[in-house]
Amino acid sequence: MKKGFLKYIRDTRKWLYIIVLIIVVIGISGFVYFYFRIYPPNFSDGRFNFISSDSNEYSKPGGRITYTINYGNSGWKAVEDFEIVLKVPDNTLFISSTHDDFINNKDGTLTFEVGSIAGNEKGAIDFTIEIKKPLDNGTLIKLDETRFNYTNGGENFNNNISVNLVTTVESSPDLSDFKLEAIDENGGDLRMGDVIQYKLTANNSGGMNAANVEINSNFSEFTDIIEDSITNSGEYKENSISWQISNLEVDKPEILSFKVRVEDNLTDDVIISNSSTLKYGSDVIEKSVEEEIKRFSDLTTSEAFLYDENGGYLWATEIVSVRIIIRNTGDKSEESYKLICPTPAGATYISQSGTPEGIGWSDDIRGLIWDLSELGAGEEKEITFRIKVNEDLVNSGGVITTAFKIESSSGEVTLPSKSITVKGHVNMNIVAMGDSLIEMSNWVQMFDDLLEVNYPYADYNTIASGKGGEMASGGNARFDSTVAIYNPQIVIIAYGTNDVGPRYSGFSTNLESIVAKAKNLDARVFINLIGPINRPDKENYPSYNNAIMQIAAKYGAVVIDVLTPLSQNPGEYLTDGMHYSQAGAVVVAHTVFSYVSQYLGDIGQRL
Repeated sequence: MKKGFLKYIRDTRKWLYIIVLIIVVIGISGFVYFYFRIYPPNFSDGRFNFISSDSNEYSKPGGRITYTINYGNSGWKAVEDFEIVLKVPDNTLFISSTHDDFINNKDGTLTFEVGSIAGNEKGAIDFTIEIKKPLDNGTLIKLDETRFNYTNGGENFNNNISVNLVTTVESSPDLSDFKLEAIDENGGDLRMGDVIQYKLTANNSGGMNAANVEINSNFSEFTDIIEDSITNSGEYKENSISWQISNLEVDKPEILSFKVRVEDNLTDDVIISNSSTLKYGSDVIEKSVEEEIKRFSDLTTSEAFLYDENGGYLWATEIVSVRIIIRNTGDKSEESYKLICPTPAGATYISQSGTPEGIGWSDDIRGLIWDLSELGAGEEKEITFRIKVNEDLVNSGGVITTAFKIESSSGEVTLPSKSITVKGHVNMNIVAMGDSLIEMSNWVQMFDDLLEVNYPYADYNTIASGKGGEMASGGNARFDSTVAIYNPQIVIIAYGTNDVGPRYSGFSTNLESIVAKAKNLDARVFINLIGPINRPDKENYPSYNNAIMQIAAKYGAVVIDVLTPLSQNPGEYLTDGMHYSQAGAVVVAHTVFSYVSQYLGDIGQRL
């Protein structure tokens, strides 16, 4: 009985296991059927899968539209490789997207790669396009059908999303920025004979090109066209130029221009004008410019001149002629004007020397003022007067400079200043130092006379500093007290006659010292050669001359060769075989002058 019961229990469990297994299999099969067949992925629900935009019914070229792609899987099943494919509307350009993973294909399509989308997952992608410019009015901007592609269970699926998003382009040319400019190529005020360039700019800032634009420019009767200046095939006819523009593209301005010349025979002030129009269909845009031509006098080319009446250098007390040419290069007569001429510093007006017409003296300017009238266009007037260089410039010299001006209805004109240099007299100290050949002879005075005669505008103070029997050592000893005190510009040294002999005198050392001292005074140094000497104890004087030449070469001094001319006739030129006769003094004076003058300028100044 017990065994039968246990067997019954075992059999019952077996059937229970079988029943549970059957139930599990049926449940799993039902779940799989339910998951894959009854609730698959779903992108057809229009509540979640649609495209919207921020555009209105009408848009402008250059405007932007943002589309929003909404997608949602209303099924329970996830999908893989989800992507959205659409074509960018015609006449637009893709600008940007909120989704980074996309492909902008060459055929104008966009592919947004999203990836896995879970069941009941939703999302949105924005992308922006720009309407091309230019674009004709009425053009439709339409987003076509959009396709969702994905895979499910290894199979490829797609859903087409119907789109009905259309905006109409409102477009027209905008030519309101039409410009007209007048440019005076001569600058300044507009005058007769000036050239004016008229510049017309036609600019289309609208959204579509403008076909068959006509531009006309009418210019003043007081101007003449310069025909070869007309640009862009403009046609000229009776003070008017016209252009035909077949297609004025957006943001591509057409610049047209031509030139006219103002007539140069106008007798009155006139208005020079230009009136230009741009026509497009029934639209007309007008622009005009005008400028008044004012005729006026022009005295700006007037000028002054200074002349030294004696020619050559100008010296104190000499006369200067002043000449002023007043020119009217304008196109109108100057009815009343003043010439104002202060007397230049360093000079004095010579009474009654000025042009009498309208002349007057002014203490305020220490000079002359002419009140003048009627200077016609193209005419000129000459005004003259004379001045004398003041005597106080004798030594210093100076510069005479004008400061003249003209006052007229056109304003004040300052004449370019003119200058003339006054030479100052040369003042120079010259010292000739030596022994009895200077003390007992007048050749130094004759030398000074030659300087004064040949250089009349130079004043020379030539000092004969000679001491009988003196050697070079004596001259060296007294140089500071008897020579340097004059601060000479030229020093002439004539030693050696007493040094020559059988005893040593220290000639070279002392002569070199004298030369050095003179050079330290910034003086030009000259040294006379010794001789000729016809004395039995002085035959060796040539060796002393050699010393002179060596010292001169060392210090840049000039050697004066008095030996050669005196040797031509020593019997006549020497009194005792050593000292100069009067004829000899003349020879020495001229010889020294011939050397020294080589180092003087044209008016006797030291070079």
